[in-house]
Amino acid sequence: MQKKPDRRIKKTKVSLYNAFYDLLKKKDYSDITVKELAEEADITRKTFYLHYNTLDDLLREFLTDRYSHIQKLLNEVDLFSEDFNYMEFFTHFKELFENHQDLFKKIMGDQNSRYVMQRVMEENEIKAFECVKNRFDMKPEILHIYFRYYTRGITGTFMEWFADPGTLSMEEFVDTIKSINLQMRQALLPYRKKQQP
Repeated sequence: MQKKPDRRIKKTKVSLYNAFYDLLKKKDYSDITVKELAEEADITRKTFYLHYNTLDDLLREFLTDRYSHIQKLLNEVDLFSEDFNYMEFFTHFKELFENHQDLFKKIMGDQNSRYVMQRVMEENEIKAFECVKNRFDMKPEILHIYFRYYTRGITGTFMEWFADPGTLSMEEFVDTIKSINLQMRQALLPYRKKQQP
């Protein structure tokens, strides 16, 4: 008996995600209303409000789900390892964004949705920091400055490049990030804890 409501909730959310995605292809995030989203998803406004308080909540959930894949990727790799494969990492990073390329470009072009996206990035940054803070013999507050600067730099510059690559190839972008990362690595290496056997 418990599975039926779960299936209905999942179906409703899939409908909302699809409708949301379709509306974003046609108009800016700021111009979308709950009424038209509900109509597009073939649900009532009341059903929408059973799941979300605002459109921002829907966008936040959608982005959090996408960022969980990025966080998992960041947790599985060691960005400061000598044999770290930058091209493989950023190719995978790019593929994650390409799955929703139009959506990300639209979100980054709208001030309101971009604000929600930044909040999601901040929330995921806190979670990711918890996973790496014990890898260094450094005051957590200082390490957090490094970490924040680094993660926001990587995601921010990548999203800007992804939204408009212009004349800069993926290889040139990755080489630039690699160069910056190596400088960061040199600064943090003395504080790196030795891996336990």
